[in-house]
Amino acid sequence: MKSKITQSATMMWLMACLCWHSIQAQSTDSLRRKNLQAVTVKGAKPFIVMRADKIIMNVSESPIAAGGDALQVLTHAPGVVDQGNGNYELRGKKVTVLVDGKDSRLSGEELKEWLSSLSASSIDRIELMGNPPARYDAKGAAIINIITSKNRNFGTNGTLTAGIGAGQYTRYVAGLGLNYRNQQLNVYGNYDYQYNKQYYDLQSIRLLDANTNIRENSWETRERNNHSFKAGADYDINSRSSVGVMLKGLLNYRYRKMTTTSVRDYNGQAADSFSTVATGGDLQLFNPSVNVYYKTDFDTSGKQLTVNVDYFNYNKSWDDDYVTNFYDPKGVVLQAPYLLRDNSPANNTITSMAADYTQPLWKGKLEAGLKSTFTTTDNDIRWEQKIAADWKIDSGKTNHFIYRENIFAAYASYDRSIKKFDLQIGLRAEQTHMKGTSLTLDQTNTRNQFNLFPSFAVMYNQSAKHQYGLSYRKSIERFSFNIVNPFVTYVSQYFYYQGNPNIRPSIGHSFELSYTYNNELFTTLSYQRYNQVLTDIYRKDTGNVVISTYTNLRAAYAVNASITHSKGFFENKWMSTNTVMATYAKYNEKGSEQLTNAGAGVYVNTSNTFTLTKGLTAEVSATYNSPMAFGVYKMKSRYFIDAGISKSILHNAGKLTLNATDIFNTLTTKYDVASFGVISSYDNKVESRFVRLVFSYKFGNQRVKAARNRKTGIEKEQRRMEGN
Repeated sequence: MKSKITQSATMMWLMACLCWHSIQAQSTDSLRRKNLQAVTVKGAKPFIVMRADKIIMNVSESPIAAGGDALQVLTHAPGVVDQGNGNYELRGKKVTVLVDGKDSRLSGEELKEWLSSLSASSIDRIELMGNPPARYDAKGAAIINIITSKNRNFGTNGTLTAGIGAGQYTRYVAGLGLNYRNQQLNVYGNYDYQYNKQYYDLQSIRLLDANTNIRENSWETRERNNHSFKAGADYDINSRSSVGVMLKGLLNYRYRKMTTTSVRDYNGQAADSFSTVATGGDLQLFNPSVNVYYKTDFDTSGKQLTVNVDYFNYNKSWDDDYVTNFYDPKGVVLQAPYLLRDNSPANNTITSMAADYTQPLWKGKLEAGLKSTFTTTDNDIRWEQKIAADWKIDSGKTNHFIYRENIFAAYASYDRSIKKFDLQIGLRAEQTHMKGTSLTLDQTNTRNQFNLFPSFAVMYNQSAKHQYGLSYRKSIERFSFNIVNPFVTYVSQYFYYQGNPNIRPSIGHSFELSYTYNNELFTTLSYQRYNQVLTDIYRKDTGNVVISTYTNLRAAYAVNASITHSKGFFENKWMSTNTVMATYAKYNEKGSEQLTNAGAGVYVNTSNTFTLTKGLTAEVSATYNSPMAFGVYKMKSRYFIDAGISKSILHNAGKLTLNATDIFNTLTTKYDVASFGVISSYDNKVESRFVRLVFSYKFGNQRVKAARNRKTGIEKEQRRMEGN
C-alpha cells in the first residue's frame, strides 16, 4: 500500500515539475513578446453567484472541483445538506436532483452512486432553487439542477483533461470534449473517464434488549471504472425555429470486497460464538438517455413553443457472493460456512413528452404546458443458498417486482411586474396512476392520485439594493422505486434491508420570506410542513435480526433561517461566500415517543477564492454541521476543509490544478437510531481525503463568440437562467 502511495506521489511531483517548467518558459516567452502583441484579458465568473430566485455555482471556475465528481461538488453547495443516506435538503427542504432540467428519478444510494459517476469536468454550473415555479415537476420542495458543459463558440474547438490523485489508493481522470459550430449547425460530444478505489469503515452497535447487543464492524473497498459520454446536434431551420437531439449516458463498473464481523454480547460478556461475512461482487450500471426537441418563435413578441421528447434508461446488473463463517471465542470453526449469492438485475425506463408555450399577456408573460411521463421499473431479485453441492432458490429473499407509474400533468403560470412589484402565480395539476406487482408473491397494489399544486411569489424591489420576497409552493415527495419493492437484501445474519409496497407519497407545503441586499446578502426564513412524511425505521424480526425499512409518519414540520453573504475584497482579489443556517425540525407520530422527536441544528459553510497573480487562483472551503435530530436519527456533528490552487499556462489555453479534499480527514458520519425498540449507534467512515493534480487544455477556436441568430421576447429571462 505504501508503495502505491509513493508511486502516486512521485508521478504527481513529476507532473508538477513538468508543468512548472512550462509556466517558467511561458513567463519568459511572454516577457520577450510583451511589446509585440496585444493582451486579451478574460474575466472569470465567480464560483458562487446569488440571484433573487436561485443560487448559481459555477463549477468550472472552482479549483477544488477539478478532477472530482458531482457528489463531491454538492458538499460545497451553500445550504445543501446530505442527510447521510443520499437524501439531500436545501435550506431544510426536500430536494429533487435534475440534470439539464430533467429529473434524474434516483434517490438514496442509487443517486449517490450515479452522482459519483458524473465527472465534475463535464459540469458547467449548478442551480439551487428553494421555491421553483410551476413549470417544474411538483416533486420535491426544492431543486438542484446540474447543468452540463456546452461550448458556444464558432469553429472547431475542444478541451482535453487528464489528472492523477491519491488517497489510500491511486485514482485517475481523463476526458475529451469536441465542438463544431457554424451559423446554423452545432455538433458536440465529450467523453470522461474516472478510476478510483475507496475504502469504507463501518461500525455499529445495536441493542436488542436490556441484556443483549450486536456489534458489527465492516471493512469494504469499492473499485470503480466510470465512463460518461454526451453527443448531440442542434440545427437552426430558419431564424425562428430550431431542432436538436442529444444522447447522454453513464457506464459504471464497480467491484467491491467487504468483510463484516458480528459479535453478540450478553450483559457485557461476549457470546460463545461470533461470525464473519465475506462479501464480494460487482455492479454494472448503464444509463443512456435521449432527448429530441423542437423550438419555434411565432413572432418577435415572445410567443414561443417548445416540444421535448425524452427517453431515460437505468439498467443495473448486480451480483454478490456471501460467505458466512461461524467461530467459537478462540476462532475455531464451529460449522460449515453459510453460502449465499444474489443476482439483482434492474431495468428502469422513463419516457416523457412535454410541450411548453409562452406568450405575452396583459403586460406580463403567460407560460403553460402539458407533460406525460411513463415509468416502468423491473427488479428481478434472485437469491440462492448452497446446500451440499447444489445452489437452491432462497424463496424468503427472492422477489420479481414490477412497478409502473404514469403521470399526466398540466400547468399554467403568469408573471407580471407592477411598478416595484414582481408577481408570479402558478398552478400545476397532476394525475398519477401507480401499480406495483410482485410476480413472486402474486400480489398487486394499485393506486390513483390527483393533486393540485399551487405556487406564488411576490418580490418587492424597493431599490437596486433592497429586495423583499414572499413565496409559497405545494409539493409532493415521491419515493424511489426500490422502496416499494418488498424484497429483502441480506447484509449479515443480523441485519437486512426491506422495501414497503404500501408506502405513500408525502405532501409538503413550503412558505418562504426572503431579503436581498445589494446582490451580496441573501437571507431567508422558511416554514415547511409534510403530511404522510416518508422516513426510515428499524424493527426487530425473529432470530435477533434487525430490518431496516420505510414507513409514513403522520406529519413533520421544520423552521429554517439562513444567511448567505458574498462579497469581494481587495478589488475582488478575494471573493468570500459564507452561509449560516439554523434549522428546527419536529416529527409527529401518534403512539410512538421514539418517532415523535424534535431537534435543532446549525450549518455553516465558507467558500473563499483568491486571485493571487494573473492566472493563479486558490480556493479554500470549510463546512460544519452541528448535531441534529430528525425522525429516528440523531446525527452527530460533521466538519471538513478542502483547498485547491490552479494556474493558467500555455497562453491561457491550459490550466494546472492541485487540490486536496478533507485535508484533516475529519469527515465521518456518526448517528444514533431509536425505532420500535431498536437502539443503535453507527460510526461510518467513507474515505474522503484525496490529493489530485489535474491538467486541462483548450484547443481550436476559443475566441469568436457565436452571434445570436434569434431574437425572442424572453432572452432576458434566458440570460438570467444562464447566469450571464
